[in-house]
Amino acid sequence: MPTSDRKQPPTGVAGSDLERRAADRLADALRERGRAVSVEPVSVRISESGTIAIHALLALAGGLIGLKWPLVGAAIVLMASFSYYAERSLGLPIIGRLIPKRASQNVLSPPPGPDWDEDVEVVLTAGYDLPSTYPTGEWLARRFKGQVTTDRLMLWAGMLPVFVAMMLGAAQVEGTWVGAIQLIGSIVLMSMIAAQVDRQLATDAEAEESDLKATVNLLAVLDEALDETEGDPPIAVCFFGAERSSAGGASVFFSDFEKTIRSQDAAVINFVNGAPQGAIKRPGHEPRVLLTAREGDLATLKMSDELGAESPIKPESAILRSATAATVARRSGIRATSVVGSGDDTVDVGLDLIDNAHPQETSD
Repeated sequence: MPTSDRKQPPTGVAGSDLERRAADRLADALRERGRAVSVEPVSVRISESGTIAIHALLALAGGLIGLKWPLVGAAIVLMASFSYYAERSLGLPIIGRLIPKRASQNVLSPPPGPDWDEDVEVVLTAGYDLPSTYPTGEWLARRFKGQVTTDRLMLWAGMLPVFVAMMLGAAQVEGTWVGAIQLIGSIVLMSMIAAQVDRQLATDAEAEESDLKATVNLLAVLDEALDETEGDPPIAVCFFGAERSSAGGASVFFSDFEKTIRSQDAAVINFVNGAPQGAIKRPGHEPRVLLTAREGDLATLKMSDELGAESPIKPESAILRSATAATVARRSGIRATSVVGSGDDTVDVGLDLIDNAHPQETSD
């Protein structure tokens, strides 16, 4: 029953009607495998462009106020910088709470209830929504191979220079170069705002075959695990909505389930579409499968890459700039990593990770 032969559900951007339909079809695919399923509505802040623009505008306002009251301006820029870092790196929205929430869905198997408390050793996860069209972000990823991102430009090339200029002004340091520092930072911040406006005007992405690889891989691994196990294996499955919006659906899920998963020492194995933008590989040959060692952008988070240490495939380590369900799991102290790739090797690595999550202990 190869999953690759099944017709995979189309999907859309977070909060769209196509995303809702995809959730229902993924639920049906799990039911066909004899799994109990629940489609859980979640409320998430989907607009990344909105939170970027709000923080950039606040930093710009601080710079303008600082022309007359440098310390006040510096305080505003510092507050905007701290809020931006907390949200984009730590997943803690502060000023970003101004962004209204929208509805998405998580597909959970088994459904929330006692089954989660009894026998879940591995949680297989994948996002199923599409990223919204982002011309500037896509250009940066192609041009700089993921090393230069919106988040890094905003914080280090935009907010930091404006803050430094404000502090120099407070110390009564004058000179053309001080104004140049603030000008550079202000230009970067205005460019980021323009990029978000362009993002809102851009046409939403359309689903391609490559966008469905994560769900294909997860279902293929589940099929193999079901074939190898008598009865229902101790595996939970989560398809998360709004995954491309800072792992919004996963954040809601783990806020409710982190204690349950930690108490069982379960491992989260997350599947990411093959060769996503922002996956940074170590120098060398072109790998067939990547296993993330770190995830995040402003401050990368160490993943549980030891889960794949015994795999005969020997997946190559990678850094993933975007936040995923595995990122959220690691923030909660749960063992997790993401498998990046497609094809049979990706399925084999996924099965190896399941085996390594709770290796059988030999008796003395």
